[in-house]
Amino acid sequence: MDDYSIRPLFAVMLNLNSAEDTAASVESLLAADAPEMKIVVVDNGSTDDSAAVLRARFSGQIELLVSGRNLGFAGGINLGLRHALKCGAAAVLVMNNDTLVDPAMIRYLSSAAMEHPEAGIFAPAIYDHARRERLWRLGDRRHRWLPFPLQIPYHEAARVLVPADYVTGCAMLIRRDVLERVGLFDEDYFFYFEDADFCGRARRAGYVIYVAPQARMWHKAAATARRVKPLVRFHRARGQVMFYRAHPQGFSRLLTGLYVIAKTLLQAGRDALAGDFTLAAASVRGALDGYRHSRAQRLA
Repeated sequence: MDDYSIRPLFAVMLNLNSAEDTAASVESLLAADAPEMKIVVVDNGSTDDSAAVLRARFSGQIELLVSGRNLGFAGGINLGLRHALKCGAAAVLVMNNDTLVDPAMIRYLSSAAMEHPEAGIFAPAIYDHARRERLWRLGDRRHRWLPFPLQIPYHEAARVLVPADYVTGCAMLIRRDVLERVGLFDEDYFFYFEDADFCGRARRAGYVIYVAPQARMWHKAAATARRVKPLVRFHRARGQVMFYRAHPQGFSRLLTGLYVIAKTLLQAGRDALAGDFTLAAASVRGALDGYRHSRAQRLA
């Protein structure tokens, strides 16, 4: 592929009442080795002055879209993706706003994309912002027998390119043709597992997924893991059920289902033992809603 195979390149991230984190992430992109990249920030229903702060701080440097309400991760990102595609994007870097990119990250991802036209999604190695040399995530791979995917071992970060089945929406570079052929993120997920579902659909369409470990970013994982709210538990359990029903793992759909039930009950049990019955109930309600939604989809 030629030097312009993923140009123009757009970066899309969400902001929800977190202008400080978003601004830091945008600053890291502006300092990156990608002078022609366009940055799109979707203000996803903020109830504070985030949109005004970002508009004033980055006037002329970013495109700010305001959703008017919280569309969830999938819906908010899709708003940015549609805008990028309409503007002629050849590829889009989807990323979280609580991340900082290494100046060379986009250059390494771009090089990998140009050298491997068979692949549709590329991801960086993601490190912990609080402990900058600690690897947080590479990606995940399906296992032939197990009812769940396994994390890619950290020692594979020494490789030039690492094949993966799933990478996190924390950062993924997606070619335009993947979005046109596979579609955008499934907004039924709201948040949690929409990235895994997207990777699963891309793989079914014949696309390869790679992690380029020399491309590095840092994720503020501790900041993301603030006190868990019932809404988060609900959507995590709901998304988990929907994902595993749509993308069964291992050799047995039944075993996959039992795994999901066991994982949900284990989480609910832990919350109940900790005395937080509201969180426990949210997990159970989320799982039940996921099963109802999946069944309704099959019957439609």
